[in-house]
Amino acid sequence: MPQKKVKKYRGSKTCGGGAKKKRRGGGSRGGRGNAGVHKHKYIKFVKLAKEGLYEFGKHGFNRPKVVKAEYKALRELKLRLRELKDEGILDDELYRFFDAREEINVGDLDLVVDRLVEVGLAKKEGDVYEVNLSEIGYEKLLGAGRITKPVKVVVSYATPKAIEKIEAAGGEVVSS
Repeated sequence: MPQKKVKKYRGSKTCGGGAKKKRRGGGSRGGRGNAGVHKHKYIKFVKLAKEGLYEFGKHGFNRPKVVKAEYKALRELKLRLRELKDEGILDDELYRFFDAREEINVGDLDLVVDRLVEVGLAKKEGDVYEVNLSEIGYEKLLGAGRITKPVKVVVSYATPKAIEKIEAAGGEVVSS
């Protein structure tokens, strides 16, 4: 009866592998783990992937909560603007103006406040305009641009620069 190879190598230092150095590391087996599944281990990858036994690469991604909140706010703004357009309150020009921005600047507000009064989204009492940006769907008022008209703005958040500019023009900011 023939001898088993394992028994033949018992007691030898390298079990038929030659020098001690030769079988070290992952190079002797073509890399460790999933290394080479798109190169020299490709057939193994294809066969096992068909059976559902082999997955390659990263799986899944969880966005940070801050990013989720930003996207949710943007989606709500877009939906609110779409509703206002469908109701006939916003015309195409005003809709495109608002739709292009996630936040609104003081300078932009100065440009469209008259149109908002015409449409019915703002009021004018005397020479002071009253605008509720939360009704339109905006949560932030930023300080870029110049404002020349006194405006009372109701918004969730306004930057200190925006508040300063509106108060300098004779208006006020009310946080909701």
